[in-house]
Amino acid sequence: MVRNALRALACLTTVFHYGGFLVAAVQTWPSSMDELEDIMFLNNGYRARGFAFEVTPCSFSSAGPGRIAAAEWLRTAFHDMATGSVYTGVGGLDASLMYELGGDNIGAAFATTLTTYSPYLTSRSSLSDIIAMGIYTAVRSCGGLPVPVRTGRTDATAAGPPGVPLPQNSLYTFEQQFLRTGFNTTEMIAVTACGHTIGGVHAVNFPQIVPVGSAPPNDYVLFDSTTAFDEKIASQYVAGTETDPLDAGACVGSARCSDVRVFSADGNATMTALANPATFQSTCQTMLQKMIEVVPAGTVLTDPIAAYDIKPSVLQLTLLDGGSSMTFSGEIRVRTTVRPASQIASVQLVYKDRTGGNTCGSCTIGSSGVGTATGFDDGFTFYGFSADIPTSSSISTFDVLVTLVGGGTELHNNNGGGFPVQDTIMLQSPQSCLNSNGLTVVAAVRNTQTAPSVNLNLTTTVSRGSGIPVPGLQFTSVLMTQISTIGPYNIYTANTPLDSSRAENYKFDVLIGSGTSSAADSFKNTNDLYDTCSSLSSGSASTTTSTFSSTAPATSTITSTSTITSVTTSPSASSTTTSSIAATSPSTPAPTISGYTYQGCMVDNISGRVLTGKSISTSTTTYASCAVFCSGYDYMGLEYGSECWCGNSYANPTSLTPDTDCSFSCSGSAAEVCGAGNRLTMFKNNIRASLPSNATVPGYGYSGCYTDGPHGRVLADKSYADGATMSIEHCAAFCSGYTYFGTEYADECYCGMSFAYATAKDAETDCNMVCSGNGTEICGAGNRLSVYQAEGAS
Repeated sequence: MVRNALRALACLTTVFHYGGFLVAAVQTWPSSMDELEDIMFLNNGYRARGFAFEVTPCSFSSAGPGRIAAAEWLRTAFHDMATGSVYTGVGGLDASLMYELGGDNIGAAFATTLTTYSPYLTSRSSLSDIIAMGIYTAVRSCGGLPVPVRTGRTDATAAGPPGVPLPQNSLYTFEQQFLRTGFNTTEMIAVTACGHTIGGVHAVNFPQIVPVGSAPPNDYVLFDSTTAFDEKIASQYVAGTETDPLDAGACVGSARCSDVRVFSADGNATMTALANPATFQSTCQTMLQKMIEVVPAGTVLTDPIAAYDIKPSVLQLTLLDGGSSMTFSGEIRVRTTVRPASQIASVQLVYKDRTGGNTCGSCTIGSSGVGTATGFDDGFTFYGFSADIPTSSSISTFDVLVTLVGGGTELHNNNGGGFPVQDTIMLQSPQSCLNSNGLTVVAAVRNTQTAPSVNLNLTTTVSRGSGIPVPGLQFTSVLMTQISTIGPYNIYTANTPLDSSRAENYKFDVLIGSGTSSAADSFKNTNDLYDTCSSLSSGSASTTTSTFSSTAPATSTITSTSTITSVTTSPSASSTTTSSIAATSPSTPAPTISGYTYQGCMVDNISGRVLTGKSISTSTTTYASCAVFCSGYDYMGLEYGSECWCGNSYANPTSLTPDTDCSFSCSGSAAEVCGAGNRLTMFKNNIRASLPSNATVPGYGYSGCYTDGPHGRVLADKSYADGATMSIEHCAAFCSGYTYFGTEYADECYCGMSFAYATAKDAETDCNMVCSGNGTEICGAGNRLSVYQAEGAS
């Protein structure tokens, strides 16, 4: 029987692997997946999207003790998918869960998860695709294999049919419910085990399973003995040492022992097979991908998202005074997983003119490093560039030439077609602005376009109604008016009032034409605009000529407004460019935030960061959000409008510069200053006391600060978390008899007879969070273990 189960599981894995589900083709840029690709892979550092923070480390939840966000993300995807039907083609993973809260979807986890996902909802990232990507992120953060994610899902506009599996269901009912979603008995067992390897049951939601007051301090019982994505749910079940509340205990009397009912459906054959760690991981990778690919009939999914080796970012063409030249600026993101940044000597753009020729001369643009970022498995370095090119020859495509330190070169040509750049229409960011007069947008349209219709398209979020935690998208189109001609370009403008409560959170496009003959400069952010519109001269910058000013023109005509409740991440590619963050001149004098002392505007350098503890870059950065992110550190610094950096000391030399050098508004608050390029708005934490030395524990010696995860736990024998009373002494007592114990993220304790795998020993400053139960002791940090070793052990 076990041999048959292993054969069945291996067959399932083979079908999905060789069916093309797990192997992604090299993507051509731009792609409909580009926004989701950033969210998926840029976890930390420069331009980080921060999607993984809520599930890092695996046992964390911002909702507090007794909650594990990673487990809740898994459950959200399952509940959203579980009412789908392969017979009717209705339902599946379509975000209908947002309309189905309560009833069979018991507990706060679903609303919390959907609220966490809401800021990532855009016209290029549907909520249902974000739910699917939550599976990849949660599993990877907890040490599981990466679950491939294909995009192209459409969000539902109403609740789906009922039918979520419930603990009191019979085995026959379970089998029929899973068959309806395309899972046979073996797959039902496997996907249930994969979903229950992390998390547990709350008494407040299921008192018949966990009686209230029976599981202090949080009335929460885990499915197995660890908080990692591992095989313990299976191995402990097979060994009879399980702690699963859906297997034994109070669930027996209430007939709600659903796990044992499901797990034993084939005589325990599948669970016995899953007790093998490698089998568990590979099977869960396959089963969870199958789960998130249960989608409504007619949905066309893309290839799996894969990290680009080379990806352009924030590209922008801008017409200059006189119209004879334009600035081409942006960044090139280079994946450094296979070529370390230290081995890259230079990154250059080799471009072709408008006709695909080389009348531009050398046609080469240099770049310099501006930041680094990391994901679970990949590293990236961003190289910024800016060059003026003639409008007469312009640009159509470019290749990226990477020269290595040893002299070797790599030419990246975007699968043979080059990276496209359109110059038919381009946003004029310097002439556009957002202020009390509303939004003013200026665009330059090449005058070869005859009688064009030019539109400003705006997208923002609006409430879907009471009880629905995820907003909808509202779309507005405004007709733009020609106001002048400069060189080979006609200048168009539009002015429109915006809802002041969300004026800085609009996305917008400038568009000419329609259908296949259209061109657009799109997916811009109102938050990136100045509060003052600059003028553009019809002559060169050195001559006195007539100019136009776009400040506060008459309000433009709104041609249409609609509210979008359903978003699809379309499989078709776009050929647009995106904008870069713009500097502003905020009126705020000396920066202030409660609990911190402003240190001044300080020099930062990509080759030697001043603050090296941790960092994040988001579109909602403020002093307050950075203070929360850096709460465990002595210093926080804000840079380039959207970046937040933390550290306990200045890791590299720096110097004070005039406060005016820090001139970028924060991406989340135009009233606050967030540094500039290579400039930090620096604060010192007044509240946090200097961290003490590591505690002394009888019978153990301090070993050091070590990296933990995301490839499984270093100390994996047993663990617990306590957000109120964790201390070194408590962890030592819990791990008595083990060779090693370690504390992590202020409130987690791990035990092991040995290290599960070789891991790096880090700088002591990396372990910088005080224990939740003793503010004088250090208890690791995010993905960092303060490790102690039994005396006499080698």
